[in-house]
Amino acid sequence: MKQERRLKRNSFLFSYLLNTTSLLLILVAGFLNAQQTPQQLVEKMGRGINLGNVLSAPVEGNWSGAVTEKYFIDVAQAGFKNVRIPMDFFGTRTSGDTSQYSANANTTFTGSRGDFVVDPFYFDRLEQVIGWGLAQNLVIILDFHGATLKSEFIYTFDDLEDEYTYPTSAKRAADLAKFYSIWEQIANRFKDYSDDLIFEVINEPYFHISAEEMDDINNEVISIVRSSGGNNVTRKVIVTGGTKTSYQAITTIDPQIINSDNFLIATFHYYRPFSFTKSSDYRFNVNSWGSPMDKNNVDSEFDIVKNWANGFDPPVAVYLGEFGADNVYGYSYRTGDLHLVTANNPPNGTGYADGGPDPNSRVKFHGYVANAAIDRGFSFSAWDDGGKGSKTIHLRKDSGLTTYDINYFTIDSFVPKQTNPSTVIENSLWVDDVKDALLNSYSEIQCNDTSILKNIDFECGYSTSWSLLEIGNNVQATFQDAGFTARTGSHGAKVVVNQAQSLNSVILANQTISNDGSLDNMQLKFGVHGKASVSGLQFKLRVKHVISGENYFSASPLFTLDTNYSESPYEFTFDVPLETTSIQFQLICGGTVGTYYFDDFSASLTSLNITRQKELFEVYPNPTKDFIFIDSSVPIAKIQLIDLRGREVLFWNKEMEAYDISVLENGVYFLKIFSTNGLLHIREILKY
Repeated sequence: MKQERRLKRNSFLFSYLLNTTSLLLILVAGFLNAQQTPQQLVEKMGRGINLGNVLSAPVEGNWSGAVTEKYFIDVAQAGFKNVRIPMDFFGTRTSGDTSQYSANANTTFTGSRGDFVVDPFYFDRLEQVIGWGLAQNLVIILDFHGATLKSEFIYTFDDLEDEYTYPTSAKRAADLAKFYSIWEQIANRFKDYSDDLIFEVINEPYFHISAEEMDDINNEVISIVRSSGGNNVTRKVIVTGGTKTSYQAITTIDPQIINSDNFLIATFHYYRPFSFTKSSDYRFNVNSWGSPMDKNNVDSEFDIVKNWANGFDPPVAVYLGEFGADNVYGYSYRTGDLHLVTANNPPNGTGYADGGPDPNSRVKFHGYVANAAIDRGFSFSAWDDGGKGSKTIHLRKDSGLTTYDINYFTIDSFVPKQTNPSTVIENSLWVDDVKDALLNSYSEIQCNDTSILKNIDFECGYSTSWSLLEIGNNVQATFQDAGFTARTGSHGAKVVVNQAQSLNSVILANQTISNDGSLDNMQLKFGVHGKASVSGLQFKLRVKHVISGENYFSASPLFTLDTNYSESPYEFTFDVPLETTSIQFQLICGGTVGTYYFDDFSASLTSLNITRQKELFEVYPNPTKDFIFIDSSVPIAKIQLIDLRGREVLFWNKEMEAYDISVLENGVYFLKIFSTNGLLHIREILKY
């Protein structure tokens, strides 16, 4: 902004010519586009975004950074086609005080619409901002919207609000005169602008204004716009209804209004369910979204809107003016910590967000709702209040705001608040995953699977391909989603052991993998990152494998967890024995009471590069009590005897006449015979 002011002061003529040229382009575009139908313009609008909390704030910059031309360049380059700009004309921006008039019934307003004048400097600023957007070939929605609009006008219709005025009062008449006067001035100021500038009568009146009252307001504003002449004769005007909210508001518009004007667009907003979209507020606590029921609700409610629109001839053009969900886990990009939430002030909470959508769910919600609109022929503008806000998409770095990378933010607890704020500067201009979801066709998150381990990062849902087994009568454990305590992403494994027994009494098991021959001659390598509620909790990784219908187990050494996720994974390798028919990866952690967290498993296969030859070696007797004998047609280099836990119990580094295993306990073992020319033979041995 400093450079801009310097340009105006030192280069007035250049600025004048530049603005004149921009205005001419806008006028020419208006002539060319004037006869677009509402449906054609809605199609052109496509996917868009709100410039939220900027010009609708009592002072620009108080709630979100003051806007610059760079913002519109960013938006257009990203691929958005429209920007909705909420603007508040009440408060100090329009002169004329209505408080002198009585709010009592049957009193008389003695003034006129001429008593109210919009600040010309504010109009100049709006014209500059709108011009920036149109110059980027964006469709711009001028939306009458703001906190003072609510307190000075919208609330006066609601008898539950302190600001209420009787319908026959002088104050009600004065407030309406002010509202209509503002619209007269808006219409006159912008009547020669192109068809790519759209007027929206009022934002979300339906919480406080009845359907009948909104019909009157819509009729009068439409009349004001049409009678102002110029391009306003065919200017597209966005209207909504009263009384009912969300997707139902649009259905309360008087059909006579729709049928009386050929240039209207109907709008609705969608923040359902509030339990999810406002989940950083203590009153709402659903942090996940994306179930079939969630999606069915969107589809059925959007179909109600579509069916209503199709009840007219031609069908009504529909615009989804707002939708969105709180930032992931209630994060503030401006502070790198939890967002401040007024509703959560004591005694309700800590004053900070006490939760929020998980990362995948926030992306899925935006993507699904956006495409539900586009698929039905609606256009949309997603709600975005910038890096200072609680529903961030564009970080608004154009305003000079510094934002922090959420990937370096961790939460131990919401209440009490225990967080580690991010101090790493965010490099992107956007919350990229949400932006991409808005701009692209919807697609489900694909499970991160390998051939030997499924859903390795739990992002398909913590219980997809994973299950918890409790072995024994005395053990008590539960398997939960790690949620915000996941190492990365939205989900992880959280195993709570409430009553411990042996280590293998609690088993976190992945799905069983059949061996079709692809695991033969393979070494499997597994890894995992983990932490615990207290330092010192221990676990093992192991593989259950089936040979000839019998279950065998090979386990890692004992691993010890800290209270932070390990930087390097805990790893375990397993050589697949000959004739293995299936494997199952497992994690065992039932030895000590506590909470165990695991995330970001890894799994890989490596060929042993050793030819396995059963026919070259004969091992006998089997079962055996004391000795085994090996007849081999090739020289033997070494022999290992492995127990069911994968531990080497005996080793011979040369060929022997007989191999003494009498010192071992009775049980099943695996004999691994390595020849000098690279052959490997693995044989199961039963000692009795």
